[in-house]
Amino acid sequence: MDISPENLNVSEISKLRSSLIVPRPVVLVSTVGQDGVYNVAPYAQFMAICSKPPTICFSVVRREGGQKKDTLVNIELSREFVLNLVDEDMAEAMNKTAATYPKGVSEFEMAGLTPIRSDVVKAPRVAEAPASMECKLKEILEYGEMPYSASLIVGEIARFHVRDDLYRNGEVDEVGLRPVGRLSGDRYCRIRDVFQMKTPKV
Repeated sequence: MDISPENLNVSEISKLRSSLIVPRPVVLVSTVGQDGVYNVAPYAQFMAICSKPPTICFSVVRREGGQKKDTLVNIELSREFVLNLVDEDMAEAMNKTAATYPKGVSEFEMAGLTPIRSDVVKAPRVAEAPASMECKLKEILEYGEMPYSASLIVGEIARFHVRDDLYRNGEVDEVGLRPVGRLSGDRYCRIRDVFQMKTPKV
């Protein structure tokens, strides 16, 4: 099957792309608004960039009509945020944070999640998260055509937090982490089968 994006509408492109780029790690991005209200929302367009300095990025698409989401607005103002990894125990709560709540309502409260103080940034961490990364904003890059544009948020990790039982020899036990992966539509996945392959030496 050969498919040209020119023959698809935006919804069809999004559906096709989302079903090809799988699984995607899910993080809850926590921020604080100018009014002091804590915000937390799930994102699966998330990846590492480099290790020195430790840099990550994630993208925030606009709402229908082109309005900015609270996560983006808060990061533009505060220039900081926290990435909280989502495990299986947090899946239902994560899903609740995806709803569109009225202005001034904290998704922490609606989802039954606990905000706790971060070490470096003002944005809170999620207490239930098995691991979190406090981040300082490096830059925001704009891509796409309105009203379907997205903001690529690039941040530098200022502090790692990992639950003690998951940290072994400088890395995280991925199976014990029990991360949730995003597929397309309403579908998610779990780690149930892990295999290992060593890079060949030529």
